[in-house]
Parts: sequence; C-alpha cells; structure tokens
Amino acid sequence: MGFWVNCKVACNTEFGVDQMNFFAVLNHWVHLVSVIFWIGGVAFQILVIAPFVKTDNPSTAYFISISNRFQKVISPLLLILIVTGGVNLGFRREGYDMIPPGYISALGFKVLLVAIVVSIHFFSFVRSRLNDPSTANPETQIASQNRYAKWTLAIGVIIIFIASMLRQWKF
Repeated sequence: MGFWVNCKVACNTEFGVDQMNFFAVLNHWVHLVSVIFWIGGVAFQILVIAPFVKTDNPSTAYFISISNRFQKVISPLLLILIVTGGVNLGFRREGYDMIPPGYISALGFKVLLVAIVVSIHFFSFVRSRLNDPSTANPETQIASQNRYAKWTLAIGVIIIFIASMLRQWKF
C-alpha cells in the first residue's frame, strides 16, 4: 500500500500514545472544508446577496452571474463530498465487524438527503442551461435560484446535524 494509507502519526496524550491515520484525517478535513464552502456559499447567497437584489435594480444581472458562477463551483464540491464521505465511512467502520442498525438507518437517511441535494443541484443546473438567457425573465430566474438555494441550505443544515450525530455515535 502507498505511503499515505500506511502513514501513522503518533500523538502523545495524557493516557498514552494513540495512533492516527494521516490519510483519514486529511480525507475528513477535505470533506469538512468542502461542506463549509458549500453551505457557507449558499448561506451567503441567501442571507447577504438575495435581500439586496430587486428586479428593477441594475445589480440583478450581477446577482445572476454570481449565482451561475457559484453553481459551477458547487458541482466539484458535491463530487468531492460524495467521494470523501464514502472514504470516511470506510475509515469509521475499520476494525468493526458489525455496525449498529440505528447507525445504518441514520446514515441511510443522510445519504437520501445528499441524493436530494445533488438532484436539486443537477436539475437547477440543467434548467439554467436549457433557458435562453436573452429571453429569460430576470424575476423568474432570481425566484427560482432563491428557491433552490433555500431548499439546499435547509437540507444541508439537516445533513450537517446528522453527520454530527453519526460522528459521536459509539460502537
């Protein structure tokens, strides 16, 4: 196996020496940073930018371009989250023959919510590509983007709560 998989870093604690898999830590860190960028960006879009944009305001086109740019950033983040989430599960269950059914149920619900968010993103992305920007009504475009963003933020916050719960689950 490669260097990163076998890399063990000794951490001195007051109870002795713990072994920590550096790749697992790095993977978890990448996962958390991706979540922060994703949810933070959506929250910024909803809570900071959207309230200031009105349809007769010249900044409407600017808001739409920011939202479209953010849509392009979200796609790789969601892919990173799916891959690192799967790797995290592998590290989490390492050394255990059986995972409690309650954990599996909560994890399944989290995966379902992630699938919903990915679907929302995918369909809003496809919809934005199918609409001709020259004929699209800016008011409809803004309302649609805000609706998707609000659903994404609400579901994303629930996903983070479930992730926190799963992280603290002892088995």
